Amino acid sequence: MKLVHNKKRNTAFLYESLVAELTKTTLNGDKAKQEEIVLILKEFFHKSKVLHKEMKLYKEVSDLRGTTKKVATRVFEEVKKSREKLDDKEIFNEQTKLINRINKALGPKTFDNFVPNYKNLASVYQIFNSSTPIKSKVILENVLIDEMCATTITETVEKPKVSKAVYKIFTNKFNEKYSTLLENQKMLLKLYIESVRDNGLELQSFINEELGEIKASIDTFSGTEEGKDLQESLSKFKKEVDSFKGMLITEEVITKLLKMQALVGEIKNG
Repeated sequence: MKLVHNKKRNTAFLYESLVAELTKTTLNGDKAKQEEIVLILKEFFHKSKVLHKEMKLYKEVSDLRGTTKKVATRVFEEVKKSREKLDDKEIFNEQTKLINRINKALGPKTFDNFVPNYKNLASVYQIFNSSTPIKSKVILENVLIDEMCATTITETVEKPKVSKAVYKIFTNKFNEKYSTLLENQKMLLKLYIESVRDNGLELQSFINEELGEIKASIDTFSGTEEGKDLQESLSKFKKEVDSFKGMLITEEVITKLLKMQALVGEIKNG
């Protein structure tokens, strides 16, 4: 079954690409670009806009993980009914405006950003696409539902829910090594421990935010030799973190970030 996926006509992909670009610009300290991306998101994904309505339907499908096959099938039916009520022409026109805006304001490389669950988003796009043959839609839907339900079962068996006791033991272990942990360090550990349940997506997002904070603090020393060394170290570390996109972060990476967070804490305290 050979189907063409035009990612620029995939509303969820466009949204995720913008969010990824926003994270990058935050890390790089490009405030002008940050503001432009926020304006674009507000303009095209406001709750009154058709792209927002379609985005909600993509999210409904993404949130099927953790449900039974019976529930997932029922939800999918309702999602498809809601999608049929949306105006394809209006969606196409809004996407065209958005694509042009991204090209002019941010550049075409924005579409090369890493997007989580790209494969699933592509499948949903084909199911929503009126030009996709009915038989192909049915096959895609069944495969997608089976995949999500199978993943849920696997995660339940192989990746049990982390208890408070495990979190306490893990936190104490790091406390012994690195003295008393700061609040943002505790949050990092919490998300790291829980990352086995959501493939580390929330952890990745938190790390990106933390790297932005760290960079802002290090930039206060940009005119010194020490500042240059710190900026170089941060740059190397960011590349290391980026290499884990789509995979679980290792304890070694977490340890490095804990040390950076401690350094920023010292900087803020003078």
